[in-house]
Amino acid sequence: MSADWNLEVVASLVLLAILVSYLTGSVNPRLPPGPKPLPLLGNLHQLPSQHQYKVFTQWARQYGDVFFVKIFHKPVLVVNDAKAARELMEKRSSKYSDRPRTVVLSELVGMSPILFLLPYGNDWRRHRKWFQNAFQVQSARQNFRPLQQSMVQGLLLGLVESPHDFRAHVKRALGTAMLEIAYGHVGTDEEYVKLADMATSEALELGGAGTTLVDFFPILKFTPAWMSSFKRRTIEIEHLVRAAWDVPYDRVMKEIAAGHARKSFLSSLIMEASADGNPTKIDERHLKGAGIMVYGGECEPSGTDTTVTALMTFILAMTLHPDVCKKAQAEIDQAVGPSRLVDFDDRTSLPYFECVIKEVYRWAPPLPLGKSIEYFSTGYYHGFHIPAGSTIVPNIWAMTRNTDVYPEPDRFWPERFEHLDAKTMDEHDPAKLIFGFGRRICPGRNLGDSSVWLAAANMLSTLDIRKARTVAGEEITPEVNFADGVISHVAPFQCDIVPRSEKAKETIALYNPDVIM
Repeated sequence: MSADWNLEVVASLVLLAILVSYLTGSVNPRLPPGPKPLPLLGNLHQLPSQHQYKVFTQWARQYGDVFFVKIFHKPVLVVNDAKAARELMEKRSSKYSDRPRTVVLSELVGMSPILFLLPYGNDWRRHRKWFQNAFQVQSARQNFRPLQQSMVQGLLLGLVESPHDFRAHVKRALGTAMLEIAYGHVGTDEEYVKLADMATSEALELGGAGTTLVDFFPILKFTPAWMSSFKRRTIEIEHLVRAAWDVPYDRVMKEIAAGHARKSFLSSLIMEASADGNPTKIDERHLKGAGIMVYGGECEPSGTDTTVTALMTFILAMTLHPDVCKKAQAEIDQAVGPSRLVDFDDRTSLPYFECVIKEVYRWAPPLPLGKSIEYFSTGYYHGFHIPAGSTIVPNIWAMTRNTDVYPEPDRFWPERFEHLDAKTMDEHDPAKLIFGFGRRICPGRNLGDSSVWLAAANMLSTLDIRKARTVAGEEITPEVNFADGVISHVAPFQCDIVPRSEKAKETIALYNPDVIM
């Protein structure tokens, strides 16, 4: 068979595939509305390289709250309304709870199995049960409170000592707490934190779950490393990921063998798995994935990284809106007073501050495009056909900017929540939306939300957050910028953080007798 003939056959097959794809994609009237796709590319050419959630929000105004796009051959349903998201992702969760295949993160970089990436099935149920027992049972949540309080006290001490390093203090305090929860490690392990953060950030730079070219065309994963710089990069990151998973696991195993392991999420799972003998290699892989999921999410938008992002957004908002800051401080002063730090039991006594936290979540959701799911089989929505294998993308950014619920959506205005009726609040509460939907909802949502609330409340109770000034005394107004990515990180900014009074410094120091005032 000649080479020319082979080329003709291949070319003919490609043209036929293009024609079939174009005809079937363009004549099906039952698909949801959306921008017209091109053959092969789909709507890829219309997507910007950054801040896609903003373009999706614009398209929703043209095509409706639920619209359809194609990325190459992959059908994607973008959901921009909270009610629609609940109907598609919660009420139908028994049928539609899968995850898109993640070739790069799961198969090349080696991040499987972790809950975020696991397909729906027995392994997913196993991991889900672990996390539900650890983070959703009321008694378990109560057990984390002393650790959260210690985390907040350490954060405040750091902010008093070197306020301009506020980003580092927030990250260190939360990272230390999550290390103890996940692995029982007390204190800051700078070396491991650096390793885990590097593994996560490097992996995220490759692209989100199910979004890379290799995810759409899995055969590309077999490209030799010498032919592809991308493939070489995945090999480098795979080594980082393996180390980030192995180091804490091996440490906990040694502590268990020596008989002095501290109680932690991972040690409890290992003891359970060892009841009938040593964990198998497969068990070890699952246990390692569960541990790293607690610490940093490992590309799951629910770990330390998103909590840090929420607190950084809070600090930015307080810097830009001193009136909100002072109003919340007045409420805290009246309910708590200056002689102690804010505690969990104070939450119901601080309704305005609750609105402030909700507005932080709404104004800048840490994960603008939420957690996508994949349909197991064909479905229908309001008479429209949803093809099997469709990826459902919840546009949290659009949901939190619904002008029917939130007038002037770009304005930071906590008072908006004081005027919402109970039904509207329940349906559009940002504190619920940002954690996902259905069976893919974040299992650590209560821990994350309560940590943000406690840290933010105590910052306002003891510290003033205000605009920095130049040498000439002029105020520096931060710009509202968020870096593009799976997680919408707050861009670096300046602010001044100072103790509200000498009494505030004393209150903070009471929790650490070694501090010299």
